[in-house]
Amino acid sequence: MPTTSKLTPTYAAAFSCIGPACEDSCCGDWDIPLDKQTYEKYRKFPSEKLGGLVSQFVSINTSPVPQELYAEIHRAPSGLCPFWGADRLCSIQKEYGPQLLSATCSIYPRSLSYVDGMLEGSLSLSCPEAARNVLLNPNSLQVQGDLRSGAFRTDNSYQLAGKGDPRKPYRSFAPLRALLIELVRDRSRAMWQRLLLIGLLCKRMEQVLATGGDEAVPRFLGDFREQIRTGVMDIELANFPSDPVLKLDVVMKLTDQRMREKTCGKRFRDTFWAFIEGIASPDGSTPGDDVSRFLSAERTYHRPFFELHPYILENYLLNTMFQNLFPLGREGQSQFAPHSVFDEYVLMTTQFAWINALLIGVAGSQKQAFSGQHVVQTVQSFSREVEHYPPVLSSIVEYIKMRKMDNLQGMSVMLRS
Repeated sequence: MPTTSKLTPTYAAAFSCIGPACEDSCCGDWDIPLDKQTYEKYRKFPSEKLGGLVSQFVSINTSPVPQELYAEIHRAPSGLCPFWGADRLCSIQKEYGPQLLSATCSIYPRSLSYVDGMLEGSLSLSCPEAARNVLLNPNSLQVQGDLRSGAFRTDNSYQLAGKGDPRKPYRSFAPLRALLIELVRDRSRAMWQRLLLIGLLCKRMEQVLATGGDEAVPRFLGDFREQIRTGVMDIELANFPSDPVLKLDVVMKLTDQRMREKTCGKRFRDTFWAFIEGIASPDGSTPGDDVSRFLSAERTYHRPFFELHPYILENYLLNTMFQNLFPLGREGQSQFAPHSVFDEYVLMTTQFAWINALLIGVAGSQKQAFSGQHVVQTVQSFSREVEHYPPVLSSIVEYIKMRKMDNLQGMSVMLRS
């Protein structure tokens, strides 16, 4: 059983921004919300000390919004934050210190949540340095840090969704999270098997909640763990389908849908073209050759790499679970709407399968040169284009449902080679 410290992630506190050395700065592509108190401080800046930029690029939201979304910093015509200087540093922080940063800028890429009164912190992998920290260190998620050190704000956080909702195992979250950690780290099984077991857990737990409520969940978790130990579920796992043609079609459609939007950034486009290079069939090839090349890239370059570095995908999944308070979901900010337990699973698993498919293509394009840095760029560029855009997250679930794949068989297709 994981210890309490491992159930309460605090590794986000150890993150340190690399500033101008960052290859994909967070100071572009996004408008930044400001809480009312911070806005009032910005409004008092003298015109010669950034006040002119405040009057030009900061405005109050006219529609009714929570206090933390009272105002907004709009991007300059360059698409970058107007306070981002030529030295690739924040002018507000240089002039007035880190205490004057917005909650978003102060906290990012940390993602903070309160669970049973405890503050915990994971990392958003849309930041390249955060992605490196999480993915490339075998023990990154065991790092302990002080989330209340005062080095960053803590007033922009989430909490568990589902308090009082009989469809969510709110009171059983700790033992549920412990079992999820065990499943993700069970290297006796292939990753697709681990994720399908998690899907079975989520689906059956919904049934238990519907009939017995949260009180029945602890016993269910114990029974589920015992069934895994005795191998009862192995035959069921073996019978789940594989359809690489359908899998690749879904990945291509989801990627094309995101790339058609104006908000899609260059790094994700570069990742996609590297993926295409890795699976594209030469002129004169027959239909289906791209699927053959996809499977060959997985077998020849992708699988051997991750067999040598199994912690990378495990760290990605656990960080995602911590960040999104899986499978209950997070609430506390209006733009992130929680889903049902199984829909949370579908959303997480589809994103994992999408990223993993992109990694297969990138590995095919890089061949023996495929490395951790390619993993970081793929995961980071994907995270930047998906996790910060609630409409994109919603469209993933909607698309999977439209394809009638919002079930364990559909997730098996997405996961299996």
